[in-house]
Amino acid sequence: MNKLVKILLLTLTSLVVLTGLTLAVIFLVIDPNRYKPAIESVFAEQTDLNLNIAGDIDWSFRPVFGLSLQDVRVTNTTARMELASLSLLSIKVEPWALFDGRVEMQEFVADSLHVNWFVDENGVSNWQTQSSSEPQTQTPAPASSGEPTAVAANVEQITISNASLAIQDRQRGINASFSNFNLSSRNTNIENRPFPFELSFQAMDYVADEKATVSVASTATVDLENGNARFSDLSIKLNPLQLSGEVAVEDFNGAMAWRGQLQSNTFTLSDFITNYLTSPEDEELAVPGDYSADSDQFSMQVEFNGNDQEIKVQRLALHLDDMNLNADASYTTGVGNAPDNLRYNLTANALDLNRYTSGQQSGAEPAASEEDIEAGNAAVEDSDEMPSSTVAQNDIALPIDTIQSMNVQGSHQIESLAIAGLTFSNLNVVLTVQSGRLNLNVQPVGFYGGEITSNTTFDTNQSPPSLTTINSIRNVNLPQLAQSLPAASFAEGRLNLESVQTLRGSTINQMLDTINGTTSFSVADNAIDIGIVKQLFSSISVLSPTGTGDLAQQWPDVVRFSSLAGHLILKDGLKQDQEFKVTMDNFEIAANGGVDLPAETFDYDVMLTVFGEPAPQTIPVAPLYQGVGWPVACNASFDSEASQFCGPDFGKVRELFVQISRNQVERRVQDAVTEKVPEELQDTARGLLNRIFR
Repeated sequence: MNKLVKILLLTLTSLVVLTGLTLAVIFLVIDPNRYKPAIESVFAEQTDLNLNIAGDIDWSFRPVFGLSLQDVRVTNTTARMELASLSLLSIKVEPWALFDGRVEMQEFVADSLHVNWFVDENGVSNWQTQSSSEPQTQTPAPASSGEPTAVAANVEQITISNASLAIQDRQRGINASFSNFNLSSRNTNIENRPFPFELSFQAMDYVADEKATVSVASTATVDLENGNARFSDLSIKLNPLQLSGEVAVEDFNGAMAWRGQLQSNTFTLSDFITNYLTSPEDEELAVPGDYSADSDQFSMQVEFNGNDQEIKVQRLALHLDDMNLNADASYTTGVGNAPDNLRYNLTANALDLNRYTSGQQSGAEPAASEEDIEAGNAAVEDSDEMPSSTVAQNDIALPIDTIQSMNVQGSHQIESLAIAGLTFSNLNVVLTVQSGRLNLNVQPVGFYGGEITSNTTFDTNQSPPSLTTINSIRNVNLPQLAQSLPAASFAEGRLNLESVQTLRGSTINQMLDTINGTTSFSVADNAIDIGIVKQLFSSISVLSPTGTGDLAQQWPDVVRFSSLAGHLILKDGLKQDQEFKVTMDNFEIAANGGVDLPAETFDYDVMLTVFGEPAPQTIPVAPLYQGVGWPVACNASFDSEASQFCGPDFGKVRELFVQISRNQVERRVQDAVTEKVPEELQDTARGLLNRIFR
C-alpha cells in the first residue's frame, strides 16, 4: 500500500514538474514579437490606419500576468503627426478560458496614452482616412470555419494612467488639452451588474487661458444588450464645486433618452469666479472682498431629461445667500426645415449683483477672443451693403445664424435687480424670436422713483440686419439716481426722456457706425449746477476789450430754470455729425461733433448763447453779450477731469469781441448822426460811414 501511495505521489509530482517545464518552454520558446507584422497588418486592414509597435511584445508578469506591448503608435497615411501613442499596454487573461475558446480579460492596464485630435478650417479631422471620405460598398463577410471566439464582458480591473488628449479645432476656434487622465474601475462589465469607477483629469483651454482639475466617481450599471446605463452615487468635483446625484441613459442602441438630477454643495462663489471666470486682465466679473464666512455662499439643483428630439430642464434652482433664482426650460430640435424651439421661464426674488459687476462701471471693454475677431471679420466680408469703415480689432459678430435657425419664447420676472451700481424693480421682460425676428419687450420697470419701458426689435431678414429700439424714461428722481450714478449729480429734478434709434449691420461696430435716431429730454422741478458754464464765461470775459470784468462772477452755482428741454440727433454713427441742443430759459447750448469709442475720446464744437427778453432772464447778461453764439471746444478723453472737458475757442472769441466792438461803435455813430446831423444830410452821412466801416 505504501508503495502504491509513493508511486501516485511521484506521478503527480512529475506531472506538476512537467507542466511547469512545459509552460516555461512555451514562455521561453514562443516569442510573441513574431506576431507584430500580423497584428499591424490586421489593424491597417480594419481601420485604414497605421499601427507601429516600436517596442517589444512580451509575456507580462508585472503589473499583470499576460501580454504587454511597449511603445505603440498610430498614424494616418494622410497626416504626418501621430494620432495616438502608448507607452505600455498590459492585458491579463484567464489561461484556462482559452481552452474553452473564450478570451476572459482579467485586467487591462494602459500607461501614458496620448491622443491628438486636430480639425482644420474645412472641418477635416486628422483621424479621417482616405477610405472613410469615399463611398463605401457593402462586401459580404467571409465565412467562418468554426465558432467565433467569445470575448468576456467582464474585466476585473481597468487602469488607465497618465493619459492625455490634445484638441485643436480651427473651424470652431477650440484649442484645449486634457492631461493627467487617470481611470480605474473594478469588476467592469456590460451585463447589468453595478461596478464602481473613478476618473480624474486636468482640462486646459488655451484660448481663454484657463485650466481646471476635474474628478468623477460613480457606480455604473451598464446593460449593453438592452441599451441602458445608470450612473448612481455620481460625484463630480471641480474645486470648490461638487455635484452629486444620478444620471441614467435608456435605449442608447435605438431611441436614446436620458434623465438625471444633480445638486451641488454650498461653496464660496467668489472662489469659483476667481478660479474659472476671471483673469488678471479681465474685470468683467469683479471678485468681492467684503464677504464673511456666512455670506457669498452659492448652491444649485437641477433636474433634466431628454431624447434626441427634446431636452427639458424641469427645474433649475440657484441660491446665493438670500437670493433665489428658479427656471425651467424646454428645447426641441426642428424636423426637416422647421426651426429649433426654445421655451423658458425665469423667476427671481431681489438679486443684488453689484459686488460681482463693479468692474463694469469704468475701464475698457474686455478683449474679444480670437474666434470672435474672426467671426466679426467674416461677417464684414459677407456684407456688401455696409459702409467701408475699418472694423476695430475687438469687433464682435452678432448671432444672426442662431436667430434665423430657432424660435424662442422666454419670460423673466424679477422682484428687483441691482447690477453695476444701478437698481431696477419689478422687472417683467418677454423675449421672442420668430422667423428670424427678435423682439425684447420690457414692461414698465421701477427706476429711482420713476419707470423705464423699452421695446427692441432685431430683424435679421433685412440686408443688412436692422435693429430698432424705442425707450422711455419717466419721472426719474435725479438726486436718487446720483447716489448710484455720480455722473448725474450735476442736476436735480425729475428726468423724462424719449428715444427712437435704428441701427444696421452684422457686428457691434457696424451697428454703432450706422446708428440714427432722436432722443428728446426734459427735467422738471430742476436745479442745475452751471459750474462749467460759469468757468467758460469767466474765461470768455477776460478777452473783452471793454473791461466789463467777469461776466459770470455774480451767477449762482446752482440755477433753477422754469424750463429745461433738449434733444440729441444721431446721423450715421457716433463718430461725427451728432446734433445736441438744450435750452434753459434764456440760455442755450448747441453742439455738433462725435465720440470715438475705441480711443475713448470726444470732440464737439459748442455754441453758448444767452438771449434777451422776452425770454425769462434767469441768467442775467449785459445786452452787449446777448444773442451772440460764443464758441467753445469740447475735446478730451473719457477719464479726464470735468473741468478739462471744455474751453473757449479763444481765436474765434477775439474775432467776436472785435466785431462786437465795431458794431457798438457803429451804433453810437449812427445814433450821433441821428441826433446831431441835419435830417437832409443824414442819408449822405450814413452812406459815408458805411463805406468807412466796410
